[in-house]
Amino acid sequence: MSRRSLLLVVGLLVVPLALGTLLTLIGWLVEPDLMLLAEVPLHRLPILAALIWVVVAAPALAVHGLWTRRARREHEQLTRELTASRHRLVARLDHEIKNPLQGIRAALADEPSDRQRASIDIQSKRLMTLLRDLRKIGEVEHMPLETQLVDLPSLTREAVGATMDLPGAQSRRWEVAFPTAPRPLPPVHGDEDLLFLALLNVLGNAVKYSADGDAIEVRGQTADGMVTVEIADTGRGIPPAEQELVWEELGRAQEARGIEGSGLGLPMVRAILERHGGSATLESWHGEGTLIRLRLPAAAPAA
Repeated sequence: MSRRSLLLVVGLLVVPLALGTLLTLIGWLVEPDLMLLAEVPLHRLPILAALIWVVVAAPALAVHGLWTRRARREHEQLTRELTASRHRLVARLDHEIKNPLQGIRAALADEPSDRQRASIDIQSKRLMTLLRDLRKIGEVEHMPLETQLVDLPSLTREAVGATMDLPGAQSRRWEVAFPTAPRPLPPVHGDEDLLFLALLNVLGNAVKYSADGDAIEVRGQTADGMVTVEIADTGRGIPPAEQELVWEELGRAQEARGIEGSGLGLPMVRAILERHGGSATLESWHGEGTLIRLRLPAAAPAA
């Protein structure tokens, strides 16, 4: 028990009991025969009051102690998790920045050739992309949202159209399906630009981690007051042990590390969806493909 807790126990239990005992003794010495209701000697009143207080306060102190210990354990656990997460991020950031810098330094060791100049340009762009994406995540988590009613099917089709400019997108088998009968999907309240960015990231991943001839399906549904957009592909998939890793900043599956990317796309997607009161989840089957669900609260119908 800490010193503060010990002082609290003394103050709430021992002191009233001692004071009640002292007052009872004084009352007995001064007027031992003075009676109160129910023929209780008046001099016993302080000790009775002190005992009643102890009976009431002791359980309250016990509950408070249990709650305090539990809160302390939860705080310590959260602190450990945040510290571990920060260490992982710093280690990944060190790795991601070190490689381009080493490439630039090697290219600058001598008079750079045209090939080395091209390498410097590539590595510089990689660093700029990394820093840009890190800045975007910070902005997403703290910037005010410019919300409006958003038609998710229309926005998703617009994002699919923009994705077609990516290398390899035209060689995938695309299917986009949203319900129209008996009712289309309800709108959502959201920041259209941020939601478009989230869709674009997920669609880009579907292209990036699939191959020519693979299928990419985009579909929507609504249930329990939530609107869901699913983006599924028949690409390489993610091993089970690495599926949580892809949601962490700079976290990438082992097989994806040879593919260009910062490892910040899905963390940004999750941050955007959570800012809107929604969620982003993933299911993946290694060697078969991946399904990502983006869920957002449906806007309340107009009165």
